[in-house]
Amino acid sequence: MKKLVNTPEGIFEIELTSEEIAQRKIDEQNAIAEQQAREAKEEAHKQAKSSALAKLKALGLTEEEVKSIL
Repeated sequence: MKKLVNTPEGIFEIELTSEEIAQRKIDEQNAIAEQQAREAKEEAHKQAKSSALAKLKALGLTEEEVKSIL
């Protein structure tokens, strides 16, 4: 695996060290975990909103009343 290095003399391709390769794999795994956590949080928020809307409707509020709250 190679990386590009931009210097005043030009752009060069340099081989990654084993440490850099290992760090890149760790970074990729962390990015995937963070993305999954964000998606789970967004989904939980959507479910909570749907639940709240259903509860408001169960209390007898009309669709327009519920929308006006939001």
